[in-house]
Amino acid sequence: MENEKGNNLAPFIAGVILGAALTYLFANKEGQKFKEKLVAEGAKILGTLGEATQTAKGEIEQIAEEKKEELAQEVSHDLEEAKENVETVIRQVPEQVEKIQKKGRRFFFSKRHGAES
Repeated sequence: MENEKGNNLAPFIAGVILGAALTYLFANKEGQKFKEKLVAEGAKILGTLGEATQTAKGEIEQIAEEKKEELAQEVSHDLEEAKENVETVIRQVPEQVEKIQKKGRRFFFSKRHGAES
């Protein structure tokens, strides 16, 4: 029970302090001046934050565009290499087919002639 009272006391004290601070800000002239100063500073900070956000957004977009161009160049280069490799293989196909045909003829004729003897 005593522990529960201690747990309930902390929010109560925080509420009292918050209430006193709000009363100070809204009830007397010094508090209102302080509040206006806080609001003005907060607005300034938000403005600066907005500008920084816009600047960062622009920089990120620029970096993304540069990376996109780099990637496009790399892909283009890789595609060109792949195309050259395919062309090389395609040029070798007739030569390979001819070799296979020669081996087939030798195999076929050597078996056929060997069986006829």
